[in-house]
Amino acid sequence: MQISLNTQRYNQNYNQNKLNQCKPKPSFGNAVKMTGEAGEVLMQAAVSDSKFMLPLSEVYNNITDWLAKNLYGRLMDSSIVAKFAEKTKDSKYIANHIMTLGAATGTGMYIYKTLNLPEDKMDDDRKKVLALNHALTFGVSTAGAYLVDGSLFNKWRQVTQKYAELYTGKDIGAELKKINAQLLKEGKNKIDLIDYASDYLHDQKLVNRLKGMDVGKTLLIVTLIYRYLVPVAVTPIANNLGDKFLLHKKEQEAKLQRA
Repeated sequence: MQISLNTQRYNQNYNQNKLNQCKPKPSFGNAVKMTGEAGEVLMQAAVSDSKFMLPLSEVYNNITDWLAKNLYGRLMDSSIVAKFAEKTKDSKYIANHIMTLGAATGTGMYIYKTLNLPEDKMDDDRKKVLALNHALTFGVSTAGAYLVDGSLFNKWRQVTQKYAELYTGKDIGAELKKINAQLLKEGKNKIDLIDYASDYLHDQKLVNRLKGMDVGKTLLIVTLIYRYLVPVAVTPIANNLGDKFLLHKKEQEAKLQRA
């Protein structure tokens, strides 16, 4: 799967888009006809700015504007993101890499916040147990996501190839074998289904659909593993390890007191 990230001139594009934005106004047309004083009041409320919501909306817009300009814009224009995009542009696991990066950031924040909780809210031993739970969940989830997604890659490619054959009416499997056999004779790398759709069929719509199917499959697998399967499996293990750790510490403290 070939996906590249465009990290150039984010702030410039963002500012231009802001200039082109206009405030949407709801249009009811003839779909709703309201009569009487109550109807006029409701209609006026629908098309006017709420005195309560307007300040909140302005605060929200200011926050998102600041984040877009000062955080996301600088991040997307940074050399780190550019290098990451360059190295992973041809990777079939790019969606996994991005989600893993986000999960690692979130897990790190949870661990940091847990370990820095005030002592009156949680004692140090319990902090360590909870931090261990976060770390184990992330580690097992990440390994499981890559393992499952990778093991299903070829089977999923058969599904997308079948879809492409129905879409084009061509025996793409046979054509790919012929093309790749010739490429190997020439000492070149083989191509996959998406390469074939792009370089031989020149069908960008099909390319986008095939890429979307790959990303959708990865999102489903990663979401199920990160949010449901692994937390249910890891939490009891982490709690068990934490209980053993606390029991061992209490035993050591009791020995010191008796000495």
